Amino acid sequence: MTARSLSADLTEQALEKIGLSPVAAVAKAKLFSTASGALDSLGRNLGPISRWWVPGRLEFLGKHTDYCAGRSILAAVERGVCFCSSPRTDSRLCIVDAASGEVTELQISAQTTAQSQGWDLYPAAVSRRLAAVFPGPLCGADVAFISDLPPAAGLSSSSCLIVGFYLLLAKSNGQFSGTVHGHKLQDRVALGEFLGAVESGRAWRGLASDAGVGTHGGSQDQTAILCSAAGGLTAFDFFDARCQPAVKLPPELTVVIATSGVVARKTGAAMAAYNHVSQRAAASLAFWRDLVKQPGDCLEAMFRADPQNFPRLRAALQAHGDQPIAGFSATDLLQRMDQFDAESHRLIPAAIAAMTAGRWTDLGKIVDQSQQLADTCLHNQVVQTCRLASTARGLGALAASAFGAGFGGAVWALVQTSQAANFLSAWRNTYVREFPELQPSACFFQTALGPAAAELVCG
Repeated sequence: MTARSLSADLTEQALEKIGLSPVAAVAKAKLFSTASGALDSLGRNLGPISRWWVPGRLEFLGKHTDYCAGRSILAAVERGVCFCSSPRTDSRLCIVDAASGEVTELQISAQTTAQSQGWDLYPAAVSRRLAAVFPGPLCGADVAFISDLPPAAGLSSSSCLIVGFYLLLAKSNGQFSGTVHGHKLQDRVALGEFLGAVESGRAWRGLASDAGVGTHGGSQDQTAILCSAAGGLTAFDFFDARCQPAVKLPPELTVVIATSGVVARKTGAAMAAYNHVSQRAAASLAFWRDLVKQPGDCLEAMFRADPQNFPRLRAALQAHGDQPIAGFSATDLLQRMDQFDAESHRLIPAAIAAMTAGRWTDLGKIVDQSQQLADTCLHNQVVQTCRLASTARGLGALAASAFGAGFGGAVWALVQTSQAANFLSAWRNTYVREFPELQPSACFFQTALGPAAAELVCG
């Protein structure tokens, strides 16, 4: 069997079977064909070919809540990364970017490092962590991948690579069967937590920490990619590590997305700013632990122990004065804690209730509050994402918000399906008039809420 031998019709059928819309399935089948050709171009004696669809994620609500163990509302989009892979008998990864033709090779070991600061950071991080977790030499793979996600735009293109390389290496290594951690990782919620730790480098369930890729985040992106349901928005509680039943969007409503063109590469210039937001949350927690002389793993643990702990922390910070706290002012920490408290404990439950009842006007007001808090308390917005959100509302969107790490990135809007094309055109034209220099890099598109990452089963 060669990588080319799967017909476009069979690929489309397999993509529809996992939950992609027919239109998206046609587009993705073409990408898989390109990836298959790139895999053949490596000139290897390929064994069985596995094909994986790994979607980008939409953060509907839940701005910087995951690493505080709070709540999020998440979905997968119908853009993402297509992987074709074939197992090897040695411990090497030979990877080709099917779009550019760039090829890189990595040894799967606990000392694996990337050859550059590009996309190879992600398979290197996966390889290094897996080699440290699972005993014995691991089987590598020949891999081709291709994406239709705008890169560094808030749609989790980096986490797609983390998830995709894990899935194909797990397949090459029999899902790590017979190992304690391999058994745990059969559960997708646990796998999302683990892969979040792979990307951030943090310790996980007794496993030692690692360098990761340098970002201090949680597991929201990986969870959305692995646990989303086609057609629905899934509420996730990171404290209890559980998904709630998905809220289905009615067919008369659809999601449209605008990427601002302001690059938000978490492993590049935006890393320090992104990590600064998480460090403010950690400093708030450390201040509270020192005050009460009690341990606590996260802000949500403080809230669950006693909801009155948050008012007490506010009072203590307000009384602290101008003395710096771990390099931050008391105001910095107050704003960060207030944003988390409002987003996770008030706005997300209210949004779920509003959508369940079909109260879309109420939803819009709730999401507006989330967007305002991102600007005034998280301080992770740029003028372009603020303008995209406010312009969308002015053009009639039922709700609109920036999402992702921030400092650039993307904005989603919820609109009437029948008006989506006209809305997108007006939204794009308004934005380009205001920011003409960003026209080449900004991207506007409509998307259904797609399925989670899945291996294609054809025939």
